[in-house]
Amino acid sequence: MTHVFQPQRSAPIPTLRQLSCFKQAAEHATFTQAAQALEMSQPAFSSAIRELEITLGATLFDRSMRRVRLTPAGESVRAQVSWMIATFDQGMEDMHQRLQHRSHVIRLHCIPSASQWIAPHMARFQQRYPQVQFQLDDMHSDTLAESITQGDADIAIGLHFDTPMHIDSRLITTDEIMVVVSQRHPLAQLPKLHWRDLKDQSLVILRRGNTYDMIAAVLKDQGVNMNTPQNLSSIESLYAVVHSDLKVGVISSLSKQALSDPQLCYLPVSRPQLARKICLMKHGRRADTPLLVQTFWDMLCDELEAR
Repeated sequence: MTHVFQPQRSAPIPTLRQLSCFKQAAEHATFTQAAQALEMSQPAFSSAIRELEITLGATLFDRSMRRVRLTPAGESVRAQVSWMIATFDQGMEDMHQRLQHRSHVIRLHCIPSASQWIAPHMARFQQRYPQVQFQLDDMHSDTLAESITQGDADIAIGLHFDTPMHIDSRLITTDEIMVVVSQRHPLAQLPKLHWRDLKDQSLVILRRGNTYDMIAAVLKDQGVNMNTPQNLSSIESLYAVVHSDLKVGVISSLSKQALSDPQLCYLPVSRPQLARKICLMKHGRRADTPLLVQTFWDMLCDELEAR
């Protein structure tokens, strides 16, 4: 004989309204007083208690006397009901706090060299809206589009390469690529520097993903053999080897603005001029953008247009 499994029906679940009525009835002498505490009519209150008893399959109150009293069954669940209501209230409070916190937080992801651009705008916006909190994370430009797509960042500032269609972007500035050498280096004496002048030089380039690839492509196109250039992740390390004439540095103008060294020479390069596009980015298809995030975005866009 084949047995067919029949899933058990779950027991009816009391509503929060019914549980609240039970709690008040257990704390007052009459249903009338309990109903007044909840600002309900007495018939509606009595109906809620009756529905709760039917749902639980037990009589919870003794109504045989003028004063309503808990039955043994009602007394046995009194503490549990109080705990359930308290837990719900705490959960609601936590939820409201989380939503309120999220509505006041603007998460910014930014390439390190562009943080100097966004910081003054953050300060002015915070003066206008003191309740706002900024979370600024500096990171590699290659990860910015993903952080916007995944919802980890509200707004990003970084390089514009192959940006997905769903990301809204605004051009902030162009970031020129330049050469940095010591003051005694022969290249510092040239009236004009071309990429081909780097042909016999040992180069150092910051390890920056797409930017590195862009520089490498131009050097190759200009017939410059990179000779396994040294890749560093910090501008301080690059400056150190340039100071000692061990290497010729290739950096962006934003890196220079963020950390300039008066003992070094910063040389623009022509033929061709190489520059990165620094853009403001936001998810363009997200309907749940918090109001403060949209307001900050609109302010930044307005200032870019005015400039």
